[in-house]
Amino acid sequence: MIRDWDDLRFFLAIARARSLTAAGKALGVSQPTVSRRLDSLEARLNVRLFDRTRQGYELTAVGMDLFETVQHVEEDLAEADRKIYGKDQEARGGLRVTCTEYLLNGYLAPFLWQFLREHPGIELSVICTQAPLSLSRSDADLAIRFTQRPPETLAGRRLAAVAYGIYVAKGPQGAHFTIDNRRNWEWVGIHDDTYNRMLFGTLSPGARLKHRVDSMAAMQSMVRAGLAVTLLPCYIADRDPALRRLDPQPLLDSKFDLWLLYHPDVRRVYRVRLFADFIIDLVKTDRDLFEGRRAL
Repeated sequence: MIRDWDDLRFFLAIARARSLTAAGKALGVSQPTVSRRLDSLEARLNVRLFDRTRQGYELTAVGMDLFETVQHVEEDLAEADRKIYGKDQEARGGLRVTCTEYLLNGYLAPFLWQFLREHPGIELSVICTQAPLSLSRSDADLAIRFTQRPPETLAGRRLAAVAYGIYVAKGPQGAHFTIDNRRNWEWVGIHDDTYNRMLFGTLSPGARLKHRVDSMAAMQSMVRAGLAVTLLPCYIADRDPALRRLDPQPLLDSKFDLWLLYHPDVRRVYRVRLFADFIIDLVKTDRDLFEGRRAL
């Protein structure tokens, strides 16, 4: 009994190449592996599929019958694959993307609607969460994440380094915050101490948090009102007309790099590739903004 298609792949390769060595090269395996697979297949079927001759491996009558049948199966499978793949080449269907709410509201949203206007057949679902969703379980098709070490099970690419800066309110609300009185600054962070340690401990280890809120957007609002100073990503805060950067030098650390990630199984899906290319080009255009190098 033939157990799986892999057995037939070896059989077809030998029939076409008429040589174990040549079949092995075509399959990317060694000659002994091909020999073992053929011996195993013939033993299970209890037939001889090839005559071993000086000219090479010649199909027996039984082998010829099997070869004609398997060729048809191979053609049918190839046709099915082309049909399925062809449908995936249409810019339509569901697309699930996960990113942080701050990234969506502060940067991505206007560009997403531009993408959807160009591709109205795509049904977009954006999942805003800091939690690591499983792309392997198809919780999402793509993830846009700030990380230093993406999971090895995922494919993708690093989009940009992400710079932070120390920001205060522009105008009289923030005039009392100066570099000279740094020790008297009142800082605002969020309630998650793990995140505070990672952010402030890495980029501004001398910061002492006096106030806490529940999101980065709320931190930005507190600073805009002149109530405190804080660390914010340059790609958002540099574009906020109500804020100014206290120190023009951006703060960088690789743990905040921006990555686009996806499971290798969805790499060939057209709408996934289409969106991935869109995000890559978008961030590439604004890389100076993400890295804190755009003129203030």
